[in-house]
Amino acid sequence: MTSAATAQRVSRISVDILYTGGTFGMVDHGDGLRPRQGLGTEIADVIARFERENGIAVRFDYTELEQVIDSSDAGPDTARRIAERVRSAGAQRRPDGVVVVHGTDTMAYIGARMAFELRDIGIPVVLTGAQIPLGLPGSDARSNLTLALNSIAAPSVSTTFIAFGKSLHPAVRASKRACDDYDGFTTVQECTPPISPPRLPEIHARPDSMPVGLFTVFPGMHPDLLDAALRHYRGGLVLECYGSGTLPLHGSATVQAIRTATSRGTPVVVITHCDSGTVDLDRYQPGRAMRDAGAIGGGDMTREAALAKLGYLVDLGLSGSELHRWMTTNLLGELSNPPATQPIPHTSN
Repeated sequence: MTSAATAQRVSRISVDILYTGGTFGMVDHGDGLRPRQGLGTEIADVIARFERENGIAVRFDYTELEQVIDSSDAGPDTARRIAERVRSAGAQRRPDGVVVVHGTDTMAYIGARMAFELRDIGIPVVLTGAQIPLGLPGSDARSNLTLALNSIAAPSVSTTFIAFGKSLHPAVRASKRACDDYDGFTTVQECTPPISPPRLPEIHARPDSMPVGLFTVFPGMHPDLLDAALRHYRGGLVLECYGSGTLPLHGSATVQAIRTATSRGTPVVVITHCDSGTVDLDRYQPGRAMRDAGAIGGGDMTREAALAKLGYLVDLGLSGSELHRWMTTNLLGELSNPPATQPIPHTSN
């Protein structure tokens, strides 16, 4: 995406703003920062200042979740509910873009899932937030919201982004990198959307959502922990491994836990905890053992994107070979394409 500071912009935009909570609007009543309702007037003041400073008229509709939250309280359905609100409001008002004000702790997770849920929405959806609440000294709330508005005024890609600090980050490639830095997010891998976006099969979503989870391997990991995670997260498990896809085997106990899970229909997706490189389950013996037990190689997906994509596909009702196929297919830039494909990097103003 081209820089919001340099690209040609329009003189008028229509924006939906959805406030979900997070540090952006928090206050401290003596027991620590907590989210509050009723930011409409303060948001309007920020937009009025944006109009004066940028010469862009903004028509906006402001709404809040019925209960705004600290984003650490985000649950398995939070992203889907926010995406439904965005889609419904967009269909009614047809804005040029949508800004979702969200807490930073789970913004990359929520943003990645929203990207899959809204992959066909046709307008930019931009998540933003703050490290310091609006109105406090040193707050970055206004500058982050300004960055989000500028990205809608100068769009070149209709997708889901995170606007934070000085940069825009594709949601399916972003991770939070710092809790005490204005540039709190990073683009882990360049975003390379497929040349021709694939079309998922026509299927019926599950009436009851099955939970998916994330498990990180570590030295001294007991295989019973992995087995317990696989039993709890019946929908599937993203397994964050070492390097190109290795983990402690504990004889055959770890692999047997994976084999038992995949045999009962619980998918296991292997990703790397490294910021660079990709999973290759054929490279080392532990990887081959996981592959033979039914694990799926997750390529170079971030943990946030892998968890979001797995949950999205499971909720669509996919399983078995169909889930394997789409989990390893680049849908919107969460996986790398062949080198000939031009990437969409994050941008800095």
